[in-house]
Order: sequence, then structure tokens, then C-alpha cells
Amino acid sequence: MVYPDSVRVHQIVDYWYCCERSRLMACLGLEAPQTLDMDCGSRVHEWLMGRPKTDKELKLYEALKPHEPFSRVFEGVQILAHPDDLTVLGKNKVQIIEYKTVDNPHVKPWKTVLAKYQTQLYAWVLQPILEGLGYQLAHVHKVVFLSRNGLFVRKVSAEHDPYCVERKVGEVFSFWKTGQPMIKPLKWKCLQCPSVFKAQCRLCQSNPEVSCHG
Repeated sequence: MVYPDSVRVHQIVDYWYCCERSRLMACLGLEAPQTLDMDCGSRVHEWLMGRPKTDKELKLYEALKPHEPFSRVFEGVQILAHPDDLTVLGKNKVQIIEYKTVDNPHVKPWKTVLAKYQTQLYAWVLQPILEGLGYQLAHVHKVVFLSRNGLFVRKVSAEHDPYCVERKVGEVFSFWKTGQPMIKPLKWKCLQCPSVFKAQCRLCQSNPEVSCHG
């Protein structure tokens, strides 16, 4: 298994859903099949790209163009980030807004935790880029949950915490390198896991209690 020289933020975040799936995405390049929520999320992203922007936002996006795709290196690995939306607070303070599509108005706590960490990772990647352009990174960012038809569900805050982010990224990278410690996911995650991952999953291969079919 090849240790990657570049990864995307969602591959790191996925460790906290299933460490083995995260490793397979990062080291083997596997990806989950497209889902309805992903399709809805893509439509939201298309809308965001064309939404009316303030003069401050237009200036920010223009300044950021030479730095796309956004990335930052940690322990020799390039981490690529694609935040959904950016806005400018006050004179030059930049806030990240991440949108998530859900099929239930009662957002499960684990989804909130993953979305907040994803947003914190985006902030960590963008911080040195923004500072180099004369901007400040806001301390608090937003995660907005939407229904599949685009209606508002709820909003949560994600505080910028670079030290916590780096500690967690280091933990993920350590697992990708060594494959240990293996954290067994909840059974419902295994039952819902796409076959593309099950075919390579060490838990499926070594643990008869884990359902690898269906």
C-alpha cells in the first residue's frame, strides 16, 4: 500500500467515521459511489459558485485565484482543500461557510462533529494563504445543514483551532503509515459500506463477525 504524497481534506476527516475506509481512500485512491446527498451537495455548490457576491468577496476571490487549488503541507504530505464558501467580515476577516445536505432534519451528532472538523481543516489550510494576502482568518466559522431540496435545517459553529487540527492530522497520518491501531467501526457502518471498500478492508478479511455482504 502506497503512502500518499497528497490527500484531500475529506479523506482525513473520514478517519473519524471509519479509519480503514479513510486509509483505503488515501493510500489506494478508492472513493465511495455517488449518492443522492452528494448529488444534492453538488447542486448547492453550483449555486454557491454563481451566487451574488459583495465587492469585498469579489476582491477576495480574485486574490485567491493564483493559489487554487488551496493546499498546505504537513509532515511532507500536501493537503488539498476545497471549501464551499467564503465571506468577508468587517474590513478583512475571512469566514468559511461549509454546506452539508442531509435527509433528516434531526442531524446526527457524528455528522455534526465530522462537518465541524472538516471546516476546521479548511481554516488551517487557508490561514497562511490568507495572511500572505493581507487578510485575517476569523476565529469562528459556520457549518450550514440543508435538506435535499435546499431548505435550511440548522447551523453550527466551528472554532479555528490549529493545534488541535495538527494533532488530529498527525494521528491520521500515523495510522495510514502503520495501519494501527485498528478501530473497529460500529456494525451499521459495515452494513452500509460500499463493496469497493469491503473488497480491500482488513476487518472484512480477518473478522468473521463483520458482515461484508449486502
